[in-house]
Amino acid sequence: MLIDAHQHLGDCRVFDLDVRDEIVLAAAERHGLDRVLVMPFPGARDPAAVHDRIAAMTSATAGQVRGIVNLSPHQEHAAYAAEAERCVSGLGFVALKLHTLEHAVEPSSADGRMVFAEAARLGVPVMVHTGGAGQPFASPSHVLPLAREWPSLTVVLAHAGMGVAAREAGLVAQLCPNVYLETSWCGTLDTAMLAEMVGADRLILGSDGAQNLAVEIAKHHALGLSQDELSHCLGGTAAKVFGL
Repeated sequence: MLIDAHQHLGDCRVFDLDVRDEIVLAAAERHGLDRVLVMPFPGARDPAAVHDRIAAMTSATAGQVRGIVNLSPHQEHAAYAAEAERCVSGLGFVALKLHTLEHAVEPSSADGRMVFAEAARLGVPVMVHTGGAGQPFASPSHVLPLAREWPSLTVVLAHAGMGVAAREAGLVAQLCPNVYLETSWCGTLDTAMLAEMVGADRLILGSDGAQNLAVEIAKHHALGLSQDELSHCLGGTAAKVFGL
């Protein structure tokens, strides 16, 4: 299987972006994706409306497109829980996203912990933005106590530390068997290091954007992995983690 576990749809007021449905669908067709996991940008004006667009794409593509909930946790917890449950239970979304950078949320804060608790309640993984300019909230180690507190909850570190904190992400995954690493924006050498640290079956292909998908696929092919290891990275592990 070939699965892109990290794409965005719609508008973003943070980065002045607007990704149309056809961009996601064209990339999926061009690269032969079996599944693509799509979420609103954290800067979306109306994330619930983007969730509805993703659900419509799921129906139109017979499940090739699946959704990830992406909401600011800085709201009434009941409102967050209601939208998360609507998406997971009603629309077939497969995970919740905690965006430490653009939502300015410390994972161990009350609002951050709420996302982990909701993911555990709904029985889906939580994906957490790590690395890049979001430090210290985006430091992979900040997820460590939560991954240990919820050992039955699958946690995906988006960007796997994004190069600057790649080794830190690998250490968290070594300590927590419920942690997986989505490797978009990690360099080839950092990704190879992570495969050595935790095994290729703990790595997940993600692009973070349709235009970056070809690069991310080529990066995994450049790691010198066996065919079995490569099959895990490119889709097998994502299929297991997200129940696809």
